[in-house]
Amino acid sequence: MGAIDVLRRQLAVELGPHGIRVVTLQSGGVLETTREDWREAITQSFVDTSMLKRVETLDDVGNVAALAASYLARTMTATAINISCGRVAD
Repeated sequence: MGAIDVLRRQLAVELGPHGIRVVTLQSGGVLETTREDWREAITQSFVDTSMLKRVETLDDVGNVAALAASYLARTMTATAINISCGRVAD
């Protein structure tokens, strides 16, 4: 994770003067992207270890990505947005 942080910051420094923002979306793993036969076994552990007692969905990821890319987030760069429902603490 440290290497990703450094890369994100370095890209932001290099690309910022060109008007390009760098934001990473940090999830704890989206269950919809796992094999179906594994989902049942890991869903409860994801929920139990989540601060919000739920898991993020692909829709959640898409909504946050749309926000991060929008004009509303025009001042954000060199940062991570945590969408892990609290499973991955910053």
